[in-house]
Amino acid sequence: MKKYSWIIGILVVGLMACEPFEEDGIDLPAPPNAAFQWSFLPGDQNRVVVESSAGDGFIHFWDFGNGLTSTDKRDTIFYPVMGDYEITYSVSNAGGMGTSSQTVSIDQTVEIPCEGLFELLTGCDNQKSWIFTTAAGAIEVGPDPYSTEWFSSPVDGLVPEQYDDSYEFHFDGTFVYNNNLLTIDPWNGFVAVEYTPPSDMTWIFSEGTGTTGEDQIILPFCSFMGVWNSGNVYDIVELTETTLTLHSTLTNSDCSVGEGFFTVRFVAQ
Repeated sequence: MKKYSWIIGILVVGLMACEPFEEDGIDLPAPPNAAFQWSFLPGDQNRVVVESSAGDGFIHFWDFGNGLTSTDKRDTIFYPVMGDYEITYSVSNAGGMGTSSQTVSIDQTVEIPCEGLFELLTGCDNQKSWIFTTAAGAIEVGPDPYSTEWFSSPVDGLVPEQYDDSYEFHFDGTFVYNNNLLTIDPWNGFVAVEYTPPSDMTWIFSEGTGTTGEDQIILPFCSFMGVWNSGNVYDIVELTETTLTLHSTLTNSDCSVGEGFFTVRFVAQ
């Protein structure tokens, strides 16, 4: 046994070294309880007010179940289309993160006349399709809103698989992406890959919620218009009878928000 005593000593020292270090006098708090309340805005059954009741949280994140998110402790969200929406709230403190969800049922769809912006975007009874412009700047990308440092397409600067894509906003809330079987994959060398867009996509118009107060187009989570990594929430920069310019935040392959901004330009087909 004597000749093994030095091995045992090393093992003891090693085990002691592997014990977690704990500094006296520091106690981390428990993760917060992600409790929240919601209610309809008085007199409006399509607007929901949410408010956190997690008293010790300092980082708040809401997923409203319609493509919109928020980092405010209290917020109001507009649901113009009838249906059930799951609101998920996450809150963090020094002890970790808590998450909870509740379902909100919207019993009515807001009746909006097909005029103004809606007529320009959808064509109402005369269905309108949007395709990329062949002019310069069809796609612009940069590190800041509306910047072009990273990329700005020249005249006829896109590939055929982008020019043959079309997008339709139906007045009933349906969104249709026609890609002729192929879509450009920005995460694997910008090559054309087979992709079948979902057949049940919708779109929502959100008034005044853009980066600097613009109206917005909101698509289902992980959907996109024009460029796969351009996100699903778009500021309407310009909309006329024949032109549509949108601005959005770059997204990663897992649909999380990335770093950078897109401007994409379309013309009516």
